Amino acid sequence: MRKTEIPIEWLVCPETKVSFKQFEDNLVSENGTYKKNKEYEFWNFIPNELKIFDKKRWDSWNILQENATIPYNQESQKNLGVGPRKDFIQFANFCDFKGLILDVGVGPQKLPSHIEYNTKTDVRFIGIDPLVGEQPRGFSFVQGLGEYLPFKDDLFDQVLFVTSLDHFIDPVVALIEAKRVLKKEGDICVWLGEKDKNTPKPKESPDWYKKLKIPEGAEDPFHLKRFNNNEFENYLENVKLKIVEKEIHLVDEWRKNVFYRIR
Repeated sequence: MRKTEIPIEWLVCPETKVSFKQFEDNLVSENGTYKKNKEYEFWNFIPNELKIFDKKRWDSWNILQENATIPYNQESQKNLGVGPRKDFIQFANFCDFKGLILDVGVGPQKLPSHIEYNTKTDVRFIGIDPLVGEQPRGFSFVQGLGEYLPFKDDLFDQVLFVTSLDHFIDPVVALIEAKRVLKKEGDICVWLGEKDKNTPKPKESPDWYKKLKIPEGAEDPFHLKRFNNNEFENYLENVKLKIVEKEIHLVDEWRKNVFYRIR
């Protein structure tokens, strides 16, 4: 696997989708200036103003992001792709990685399992996530949002959502953005985890979980809205994407992982 340097000509303003002008160490557009982290040299593309989101949802989402960092730190083995996890390797096999790949919501770990254990030498990964995470990353990384991708049209051979799509403020907008940056012959691979509403609750929750707050408008401490696979498939109809392959892996009698290839 090669770590890809991200050429400036691949990047666009996350809001206007217009090419940048470079001024010293900054990228400049009509909507603002975007800076590179001085220590680890990744770009921060989170816009100052988020026009498609109202302030309440944005504030609630920020609380959810803060909540998420706690289990990532406290129980990373359960909540992140760390080490040779069977489910992540199953997803990698399903995707059959090719070419230049964008991982949207890549997570905070240095090397997610599906990237770390990839054996294809001609595959190149770029990850985007609002969390800075562990630095330096083992792959090319930019800080940003799935609903505001800072990449030009028709760039990637594959776009991945690895258990990340239900963490966005607006998954439909994120899918539209993924479709925009994807090559015509490319595909989007999505991993959704579905949990039955009747799943038994744990007898005892850890202390850190008990302290989490559910912000206004959120369904739980980590999601504005969890959606099932039927809802997800309805989203696809809205953005004119079609399922070309679907694979279901049962975790237990209440949980399953569903992998989609869509175009």
